[in-house]
Amino acid sequence: MKLDPVKALLGTLLVMGFASPVVMAANAQDENDIQNAIIRFKAGIAANPNNPQTRLSLGRAFLTSGDIAGAEEQFKAAIKLSPENSEGYMGLARTLIRKNDVKGSLDALNKAVKLDPENSDVHYKLGQVLNRDNKTEESIAEFRQAIKLNGQNAAAHRDLGASLGMKGDLDGQIVEEKKALALAPNDSDALFYIGTAYAMKQDTQNALIHLQRSVELDKKNPEAFRILAGVTASSGKFPEAIKYAQTACDLAPDNKQCKTTLQKIQAASDKAK
Repeated sequence: MKLDPVKALLGTLLVMGFASPVVMAANAQDENDIQNAIIRFKAGIAANPNNPQTRLSLGRAFLTSGDIAGAEEQFKAAIKLSPENSEGYMGLARTLIRKNDVKGSLDALNKAVKLDPENSDVHYKLGQVLNRDNKTEESIAEFRQAIKLNGQNAAAHRDLGASLGMKGDLDGQIVEEKKALALAPNDSDALFYIGTAYAMKQDTQNALIHLQRSVELDKKNPEAFRILAGVTASSGKFPEAIKYAQTACDLAPDNKQCKTTLQKIQAASDKAK
């Protein structure tokens, strides 16, 4: 059987891979609120430097503001003051992963798990970092444990689905993403992951529905626009596909995959004329 050239184009674009959506920057009001919180927590520490909860709060505020060194200092201080509290290790793990210190983050999370083994969020975060460390099977086990402890953990369902998809289990991925979306219907990441899974299965209709909704909610994700461009092109809607691909390039001008996608769709469009 001769392969439909348009579907072949979609297949080519999909095997180029996809990355996690980018995080949108906080708006000016959010930044102002964070700075005000930092001032309050610093004042609280000046009044009582031995309060671990204030240290944790300041660490989280620093992390949100992008002050990684400040966050690390506060989380370590909180751990020293209250070593039995898993929150300090959780905060430190989040900080270290921002520094690309995967080993340090895993060490902190393993300590958090020992302190709080029934905490779904701890297992979920450990699963995320294990996934970052390319330990897919271990990450899947942690996501499953997070869900076992809390079936309402939408993020764990979402990331379990993404991990299953990376293994090629697209049906398993779709099942988990549906569970995530039932709990959090406006999760743009879950919509992106399930849309990509449907695209890989060449289920164009469902892929379009979910990817279009994903980019409506997150207009800063170049990969969602890139995959949406490929799916749209596979249905022969080349003008729309080119717009989506161009948006992906505008959002990520240095991304070679986005540029290649645009070029391939433009070539397919010219050929179809």
